[in-house]
Amino acid sequence: MRLFIALGVGSPLSDAIAAMRGSLAGVRWVDPATCHVTLRFLGEVSGRDRLDEIDMALSAIRAPSIILRPEAPGVFQRDDGRQTLWIGIERSAPLLHLHRKVDTALRRSAGMEIERRRFMPHIAIGTITSPAPDLLASWLARWSPLPLPPVEVPRLTLFRSLRGPDEPVYESLAEYDLAR
Repeated sequence: MRLFIALGVGSPLSDAIAAMRGSLAGVRWVDPATCHVTLRFLGEVSGRDRLDEIDMALSAIRAPSIILRPEAPGVFQRDDGRQTLWIGIERSAPLLHLHRKVDTALRRSAGMEIERRRFMPHIAIGTITSPAPDLLASWLARWSPLPLPPVEVPRLTLFRSLRGPDEPVYESLAEYDLAR
C-alpha cells in the first residue's frame, strides 16, 4: 500500500480552492474534496504488523489542532516534465512542531527510516498538462495577492493512495484527533 500522513483541508479554504478551478487553461484540477497538506509520505508499506505499528505511533501523538494559513501559489517541476500547481501554507511553529512529532513517532515507535528533507507545506491544486508560460505567470501574479481563508484542522489522517484513471484516489484509513 502507498501511504501518507496528512492534514485534510476543509471549508472555507477548500471552497476558496474550488473557486479557482478552471481559472487557468491547460490544468487538470484536483478535486477540492481531496485537498490536503502532506506531513509525511511513507511510500509502499506492506504487512498488517507494519500498519499496526504506524497506527500505534500516530495514536500516541498529542498536539493542539493546527491552523493552516495559505500563502501565495507556486509551481513544482516534476521529474516527468509536468508541473504541479500548489498553494503554499505558512511554516508556522505549531505546524513544524507537529511535522517533527510525526517523524519522531514513526522513527521511534514504528521503527521507520525517515527521509530527511526540508518540509515545504503546500496544497497541490492541479497538474499543468499543457504549459503556457505567459498564462502561468499571469495566473500566479493574479492569485498571489489574494488572501485565502485560514482553516483549523483538528486531526491527522493516514491515507492510502490508489492509482486512479486520471489522478490518484485517496482513501482514509484512520484519523487521529490532535486536541485531546
